Amino acid sequence: MIAKSNKGRGFRGALRYDLGKEQGRILASNMAGRNPRELAAEFGAVRRLRPNLGKAVLHVSLSAALGEKLTDAQWQKIARRYLQGMGLTHNQFIVTRHTDTEHEHIHLLVNRITLSGKVVSDGRDYRRQETLMREIEREFALQAVAPSRASLRKAAKKGEIEGALRTGQPSSRQRLQQLCDAAAEGCDSLTTYLERLDAAGVEVVPVVQLGGAKLSGLSYRLEGVLMKGSDLGRGYAAAGIQQRGISYEQNRDLAAVRRCIEREATRAFGAPDRDGAPIEASERGGFGHGAGALGAGDGGIERRDAADLGTDRSPEPRTSGDVRQPVAGRGAHVPGDHGSGAQGSGSDEAIDAGVAVEALRPGHGDGVVDSGPRERILALGGATEDPEHVEPGRAGARPRSRARDRSLEAVQKQMTALGVERLLVGIRDAQTGLMMHRTWSRAELERSVPWLKRMNAQGNDIYLRPSGDHGLVLVDDLKPDALERMQREGYAPAAVIETSPGNFQAWVKVVSDAPLSPEVRTRAARGLAEHYDGDLNSADGKHFGRLAGFTNQKPRHTTQAGRQPYVLAHACPGTIARAAPAYLEQIAQSLDKEAAEQERRKRLDALQAASPGAGEDPIQEYQRQAQRLLSKYGNDADLSRVDWMIATDMAKSGRFTLQDIATGIRESSPNVETRKVGHLADYARRTAEKAWSDPGVRQHREQEQARQAQRARAPDKGPGVN
Repeated sequence: MIAKSNKGRGFRGALRYDLGKEQGRILASNMAGRNPRELAAEFGAVRRLRPNLGKAVLHVSLSAALGEKLTDAQWQKIARRYLQGMGLTHNQFIVTRHTDTEHEHIHLLVNRITLSGKVVSDGRDYRRQETLMREIEREFALQAVAPSRASLRKAAKKGEIEGALRTGQPSSRQRLQQLCDAAAEGCDSLTTYLERLDAAGVEVVPVVQLGGAKLSGLSYRLEGVLMKGSDLGRGYAAAGIQQRGISYEQNRDLAAVRRCIEREATRAFGAPDRDGAPIEASERGGFGHGAGALGAGDGGIERRDAADLGTDRSPEPRTSGDVRQPVAGRGAHVPGDHGSGAQGSGSDEAIDAGVAVEALRPGHGDGVVDSGPRERILALGGATEDPEHVEPGRAGARPRSRARDRSLEAVQKQMTALGVERLLVGIRDAQTGLMMHRTWSRAELERSVPWLKRMNAQGNDIYLRPSGDHGLVLVDDLKPDALERMQREGYAPAAVIETSPGNFQAWVKVVSDAPLSPEVRTRAARGLAEHYDGDLNSADGKHFGRLAGFTNQKPRHTTQAGRQPYVLAHACPGTIARAAPAYLEQIAQSLDKEAAEQERRKRLDALQAASPGAGEDPIQEYQRQAQRLLSKYGNDADLSRVDWMIATDMAKSGRFTLQDIATGIRESSPNVETRKVGHLADYARRTAEKAWSDPGVRQHREQEQARQAQRARAPDKGPGVN
């Protein structure tokens, strides 16, 4: 038995997944609702007992071993044993069973907040869960599964197995596992491991920290496919290979690691020199910078279409963080001569990198909005604003002067306005479309600004979007008059970013105390883009925006002087849009109306397909009479009137109770005006009560009941007796 669990913020998305699959069905629950909307409302009522708890959602999948078959009753017992073992006996839960994979499995969606308002501790929950799985295997006589910490190789997925059977060839992951296993056999050093894999056609991308003292990550590339070591299994990651006896020693293995990192840097972000040839990694700052670039996160490198990136499709970026209001039609300006001090007074005089970086940045009122060759050279050389840093290997080198970092200020300004702690940063080569992702905290992003400057100077655009749940909506490709309209109409952005002269992106904060569902975020983004003439292709709720403080590297924005405009952070108040609550309510009503119409069509189709028989079942009785009435009056008939006619007929018959009539209407009536929680149940109850208490219906029912009682009392005289 294998258990996988994760915590989240939103119940509705998990409910849509668990209940939305065609082969998914509810096995057990202690809740009244039976659809995502009703259940989300119930979960939300208890969640409000602890409003400050960020992640109240616990989503667990329990999977049996391949080929193991369990009944619904067994799964129900296993689910309750899991809840008991994890201390979740006083919590809301729903258990669903899916049959869409070869492994039989169930999903448990649990509220971490108990009905009394306490929060169940999650301390050491993964270890407790693994111990519990072993106990469940013994108690239910199930096939034992090795603990996750004991498994060095990840098992093949269903698609990989099917592909291997179809083509006769293993998948890329299986081939990498085989090649790595062969290279690790009898290997005792990382250098030997790298050389063996290189000879087998596998490129290894190591990640080191602490100046090369620690090996912290490994990725593998085979025939253009790049996979992290953890994707292959624990035994292929940096810690895993060392557990298998492949040691890493800095003095011995650093040269081999350096060669791998420089090869990867050249492959991913090779920048041409004056003659058009690629600049080698050693010419761009050597091992220290390369390691920083590759070790900044664990994301891979992939090719992305511009449509996938959410990039602005209009003219773009400018300087860093000056606080200026948008001005229509402002053109690009060429930097003035900053004097010879930044370049040195003689050919042999060293450049003070800090002064040079400061000189190329615009000051208040100087009108500098373009980058130039000097910025590129300094960034490629690794110049930063760290006043304590001294370039290694230079005798008598001077510390760099303390300088104001306007790029960092612009980043900080934008991050403060967005108000999120986790961000997805995208670094994309404007020429090739190569995209590298990094998920960072705000502090990690600020520390990475010097590296991002370097990547920007090498021809890469810098993008970002909030990671995880948030209440922000991006509207792209806006003009100054559109921003003024947004301000007047109550949709003032939390952050305005000028992506190129006269073109803007707006991050609108529509809610702060709860995350938006992807559906609502997309609907909000599209509505704002339509109303304010933004880019509809970017209005899908998941596109990237530009990060202020870096240049726009798109070739079409290159000036005749060879300069690129900066991305500017303008007004960034970080406030919620005044009109946002009413706008979200409109979206919710629209979504509810669409869901109600979808439910109405679904129920009409079910009525037409039903084959009810005569009997005492209230649902079948409703279906039988509804088919008769709808065939007579058509699907456009007054459905409220249809429900009334069916309810009065069922009440007159004397065969059904008031509750029976309400059940038939609630479960089968196509008269769905809204999908709000409890609406249909309340409508069914009121219709049934009104029909039941109608004087004419009551009199008819009493007479029918009297006739039935009289027939029951009459003696059976037998055949032929007068």
